[in-house]
Amino acid sequence: LMKQGQYSPLSVAEMAFVLYAANEGYLNDVPVNKVVAYEAAMLADMKSNHGDLMAQINESGDYNDDISTAMESALDNFKANGVY
Repeated sequence: LMKQGQYSPLSVAEMAFVLYAANEGYLNDVPVNKVVAYEAAMLADMKSNHGDLMAQINESGDYNDDISTAMESALDNFKANGVY
């Protein structure tokens, strides 16, 4: 899940979304052989549709209730509409 390419480290926001998704059960119904595809599609969706939130996380490094709520909303939307 957290495997990073040699010259492609994940940003703080990317790591935050991946860990949040795993910790909050968003991966529970994803088949094991689809986890990598889910992660890639989810991060692409977060970058394209929630870039402002990712920038905020990357710039501040903060985690609070507002960010948690925004991450939950973004992941709920991806889970409902995402293709992976």
